[in-house]
Amino acid sequence: MRITTIRHGETDWNRERKPQGSRDIELNQTGIQQAEKLAARLANEPCDIIYTSDLLRARKTAEIINSRHNVEMITSPLLRESSFGEFEGKSINDAKTLAAFNKFLEARTPAYFAQVQGYLKEIIACGKENIFIVGHHGTMRAIICGLLELPITDKKRFAIGNTAIHMFKQRDDGTFGIVLENDTSHL
Repeated sequence: MRITTIRHGETDWNRERKPQGSRDIELNQTGIQQAEKLAARLANEPCDIIYTSDLLRARKTAEIINSRHNVEMITSPLLRESSFGEFEGKSINDAKTLAAFNKFLEARTPAYFAQVQGYLKEIIACGKENIFIVGHHGTMRAIICGLLELPITDKKRFAIGNTAIHMFKQRDDGTFGIVLENDTSHL
């Protein structure tokens, strides 16, 4: 089995460095272009099914990718980014706000990771050999830690750019190894 994780394309809030959380923000023009380049990059990669967050930015990225594959696409709120509460859309450039935001995230991360990793188990059990999962920064961190059996504390080890690809291959013993990390060469 091979699992390819993909972060959505750029939004205006990504560009402005504003946390989006579960707000339903659309891709901007750059994000659409990124997704189109990504789709071209993945066109020859085998794909049996695409799972995606139901938020617009991820769903649109998945639809653009799927224009090259035409496979079943399953949309789920279980792949959404975590809610960032009062911090959604707020500039976090000052040290006090950033510290408060980080404290908020640390409190939410265990439950969020458990939700995403629970759904990941369902995805792995779907019976498909080549799976694409399109989601968000937090979603990708939860999936990476889940696939590599890493603790939550390792979540910051992985850079995840817009339309970044991480690819994992299942070994004979059932564990996963990382084959490709934060690949944005298509940009």
